[in-house]
Amino acid sequence: MKLHIDSRDLSDTFGDFIDVTPSLWANDQKHLYSIPTPSGTGHLQRFLLRKGLEINFFDAEFHRPITMDVDIHYPHLEISYTTSGSGSWSASSQEYAMTPGMSSLIYVKEANMIAQLHPNERMQHMELRIDLRYFDNDLPELERLTRSSVFCKQTAGSAHISLLVEQMKQCHYQGALQKLYLEGKALELLALHLDGLEEKGQAQQTASKLTADDIQCLHEAKDILSRTWKQPPSLLGLARLTGLNDYKLKLGFKTIFGTTVFGYVRELRMTEARRMLERGEANVSQTAMMVGYHNVSHFASLFRKTYGYNPSECGRLTASTSQHELHQI
Repeated sequence: MKLHIDSRDLSDTFGDFIDVTPSLWANDQKHLYSIPTPSGTGHLQRFLLRKGLEINFFDAEFHRPITMDVDIHYPHLEISYTTSGSGSWSASSQEYAMTPGMSSLIYVKEANMIAQLHPNERMQHMELRIDLRYFDNDLPELERLTRSSVFCKQTAGSAHISLLVEQMKQCHYQGALQKLYLEGKALELLALHLDGLEEKGQAQQTASKLTADDIQCLHEAKDILSRTWKQPPSLLGLARLTGLNDYKLKLGFKTIFGTTVFGYVRELRMTEARRMLERGEANVSQTAMMVGYHNVSHFASLFRKTYGYNPSECGRLTASTSQHELHQI
């Protein structure tokens, strides 16, 4: 199924693709849309925070491949994060992956984007979308990324980004407080992505020295780590598995995915550890062992450095949030 969209503002995206079905609790800032039956099943939550600023949470499964061909005619800034499912998008002859744990900072103006979503996978995806015509903020970082018609910076496996997305998704506030909380988190997420854009030029120079085969091998390395993060191969072992030398593996991985090989493994471990602790599946010592750490103190130190609180507090924070939500019912 292929859809063509001529987008001149944020709302145009939903005109043809989504069968609009506001829920009973929808209001001026929060809406629920259903996916058309012929295409798949699922829903999209849309939070309108202010003029030109919104957050969307997409949860659906398509029965057939979906292609969205979008012509964007305004300065569109977007941060996307994929929790599950896969796909890809392309613009200006560059193709980018949509895979679990991948976050993208995207700027497009007067350009064509083609997004492809794979069928028979549960797609859970977040998008922070900004129309820069209404974003009155004099930031040098924004000036740098708007110099061309298309810009993209991708970050793989960031525990900090994953946490921010989960905090927004699980926001227990309602009404004006919900809007205030989500806008604050949205701006924090934007600041996190804009930080370090000066390094983008150096990264592009490095990336230009990588061949298409090198980039394919680097994606293979990331896939191997995604499957073996509990007991990953050594750097030399990973290099041999992918046909790269260790220097190109280290430099190329940081360039393409925005983190080191070891940093990616650590972030995958921390994300799984937080999930286990929040759900009460194991205590701290058991969790440390299950995600690949034999030294509990070292695990606790890394967890605290990643999330800003001790792993022993994780269950209490979750219980406090759940109790608050019960009082809201």
